[in-house]
Amino acid sequence: MKKIYTLFLAIASLFIMENAYAQCPGCVVNTSCVITPAYPTTCPADSMPEGFVGQAYSEDITFYMPTVFQVTSPVTQNVTLNSLQILNVSGLPSGLNWQTNSANNTYTPSPGNEHGCARVCGTPQFPGTYTVIVYFQVTVTPQSIGGVTTQNESTTIILKINPNPSGNAAFTIANPQGCAPHATSFSPVIPSNGNPLYTYSWDFGNGNTSTLENPPVQNYPNAGNYLVTQTTNVLEYRLTNVSFNVGSNTNWCGDVEEPSFFGNCTGSPDLVFELRDNSSVIVHTSNEISNSMTATWSNLNIPLPNAPYTIQFWDIDAVSQNDNLGIFTINPTATGTFNFSGGGVSGTYTIGTAIINSVTDSDTVVVYGVPPVLSITASPNDSVCENQSITLSVPAGYVYQWYKDTTALFNATDSFIVVTNNSGNYWVKVSNQFGCVTNSQTFDIVFVENPPKPTFWIIGNTLNTNMNGFGLQWYYNGNAINGATGLTHTASNSGNYHIIATNSFGCTTSSDTILITVINGIAEDLPVKDISMYPNPNNGMFNLAFELITEANLNIMVADMLGKVVYEEHVGNYSGSYNKQLDLTHLQKGIYLVNVQVGNERINKRIIIQ
Repeated sequence: MKKIYTLFLAIASLFIMENAYAQCPGCVVNTSCVITPAYPTTCPADSMPEGFVGQAYSEDITFYMPTVFQVTSPVTQNVTLNSLQILNVSGLPSGLNWQTNSANNTYTPSPGNEHGCARVCGTPQFPGTYTVIVYFQVTVTPQSIGGVTTQNESTTIILKINPNPSGNAAFTIANPQGCAPHATSFSPVIPSNGNPLYTYSWDFGNGNTSTLENPPVQNYPNAGNYLVTQTTNVLEYRLTNVSFNVGSNTNWCGDVEEPSFFGNCTGSPDLVFELRDNSSVIVHTSNEISNSMTATWSNLNIPLPNAPYTIQFWDIDAVSQNDNLGIFTINPTATGTFNFSGGGVSGTYTIGTAIINSVTDSDTVVVYGVPPVLSITASPNDSVCENQSITLSVPAGYVYQWYKDTTALFNATDSFIVVTNNSGNYWVKVSNQFGCVTNSQTFDIVFVENPPKPTFWIIGNTLNTNMNGFGLQWYYNGNAINGATGLTHTASNSGNYHIIATNSFGCTTSSDTILITVINGIAEDLPVKDISMYPNPNNGMFNLAFELITEANLNIMVADMLGKVVYEEHVGNYSGSYNKQLDLTHLQKGIYLVNVQVGNERINKRIIIQ
């Protein structure tokens, strides 16, 4: 009957793992899963699709269990399927769980109820081709000869789990790259969930190692590539050694093989032990140690995946019934040598471990260098007068953002900026091609206030000003008058006069230029009154206004600071009020000289276009 059950085993093996709990509910039966003539089958056929490490896996399997079908061994006959029960399984990949649509993993088919299903789900943790061993029990009734047949069987099925195609199979890096100094954390791809049979070995490439599952944050102070390697091992408890001492136990004595004469046993027992798992399946039978009161079995290396286990000792008798010398429980939770005793016998067993799954992988932490802390230079220096400018610069070759105090300056992204009349602390944020940033030191610049605009008036032929506390210099027709540095100056010739005031820092402010006519040694103003230009500064659009007391030939001219005439108007003979708006918006920003010529005399005034 063995061939009858093999397919049922293949079905069952797809739904089992070592610690099976109901974690994958909701499987859906495929009712079209039938074959003719009726015979047990699965949909899909005998194997599950391949999976990948680290990727979620979920598959529904439908199995067809006809209540009556034909077998050909040992003879051709119809059989009735009474039940199928899954007993135990070992060898499925770590990380998968399952749940069937049967509460106790037992199926009792009946007409109209000949299907079952299960869902396999989870995340496989290790790659490999797995040989899964499944233990099960089926009960059938041969229709031709009657009676019920129950049989325990085991078989294997292959399930392949491929390596994760996306990269590192052993661990993840929170921040695999960054700027020096760089700190990052690491986590294993395969967590232990508190299971002591998982071990971890880390080499972080920075001189540090760890055996912790979740190691501390690692620091990488300098630029470079750091190779990180990690190994995750999954261990399994193994029974490695067993020793046994019959002691005062007389259960073996008195058989034909070891007769008892007058209370004394003749001969010693022939010792064997059997190891059973938690489903009472015998997983190991030892070799016999004959005619001995003690026995030691070494180097056993027996896997213990389905605890608890029982170990039973026997005296093997060839003629009479074997003698039970004692049964003890083995429930491994740690390694070491452990004692057992009872019923006149005693002994020890040793639990070790062996690696059953292992994954090792490497990855690189990339740490980029940061720009140096750049020094700011100022030209011409860090302090200038109002309306002058200072150029701040740093070495080229990076990405920049300039700041004044805590405010980012709009569009200030070159290696230099030109600052006009805006005192404060300036600094620049410097970035390289990796996005690594350093800040320069702050640089304080000062714009010194110019003196107030001087004014002067005429008494007789003496020019007077009240600009105390400043250095003064009088000018005639644009030239400094030698020695004319006081609060007064005597005008001896007709012409254009102005005065410049200078503060202690060297900042200067000029008065308006006034045309003075000296008649018979007496200085008089030109017959032009209330001359004004407004607004000043301006954008090139401004008004020129004045009053001519007497009629005279009037010409107006505007020149730049190099003397180039940029605007000219010949008004001709004119008297009375003059008020005209000049449009010089086409000119570049700068200082210009407005010349009003009345007859043979000239009046010059400065206008600022900005």
